[in-house]
Amino acid sequence: MEEEYIVMSAMYPTMTSGKVDKFLVQPGDKVIVGMAVAEIISEGYFTLLSEVNGSVKDFYVSEDEYVEVDTVLMSIELAE
Repeated sequence: MEEEYIVMSAMYPTMTSGKVDKFLVQPGDKVIVGMAVAEIISEGYFTLLSEVNGSVKDFYVSEDEYVEVDTVLMSIELAE
């Protein structure tokens, strides 16, 4: 089964890191493009959206963890 990764995206041009405040999905949950998957704090409160369709497989960071932009947050098993 093919996988994609959701990474910490830059929510504004100068963003270099952020805190994963809360995951809005759990392993096994189905996600679709545009669905909110995490809440991020970095000079404001932002919602990270999925860019793929599939099922949440694994998390690579924890809630309340600060990470750099482009850090892998979770893997998604792609829908067939």
